[in-house]
Amino acid sequence: MLYGYIRVSTGTQALHGYSLEEQKQALINAGVEEKRIFEDAGTGTNFQRDGWINLTKAVREGDAIVCYSMDRLGRNFNEIVLNMNALEKNGINIKTIREAVNTETAAGRMVAQIFSAVAEMEHALILERTAAGREAAKRSGKVCNRPKTYTMRKARKALEYREQGWTIDDIAVRLKTSHAGVYRMLKDAKKERENS
Repeated sequence: MLYGYIRVSTGTQALHGYSLEEQKQALINAGVEEKRIFEDAGTGTNFQRDGWINLTKAVREGDAIVCYSMDRLGRNFNEIVLNMNALEKNGINIKTIREAVNTETAAGRMVAQIFSAVAEMEHALILERTAAGREAAKRSGKVCNRPKTYTMRKARKALEYREQGWTIDDIAVRLKTSHAGVYRMLKDAKKERENS
């Protein structure tokens, strides 16, 4: 079954030819029925993507999600990769019109793997820079620890959702936190599991 997802940041949709109507028509031309197209419009890190959440609940193993372009899958590179990996884990294929990516094919899966590898490298570089900055701050006498705003029970719940294939967006909405909060909870829950 083909499903579609379209998304815009309302302030830029007209400027870049990414209007919902243009995306929707491209998906219909690609064979997606209009009633199976989910949409979101809005900006900001705390913007709740109801269309994406409802789409991930509707798709089943073997289905495919068609987007106009890869950047519709997330607001930044890491989010795109996380969403792609979650879908792939649940046996859901991704097809894009602009880049002609299709994870049903070997070439499409290779593109997804390249995205994942780049995201891992980017994450490692961020961690390196963060650690270096923290060390420099400690040497100058600054306190770098951020107080926790969640319980370990909540962190375990976040990890449980993630392992079930939920996206970071879905977890953030369910646990009423930010994306950064979800990542911190996942890290703490994994660390607790490793040490138990």
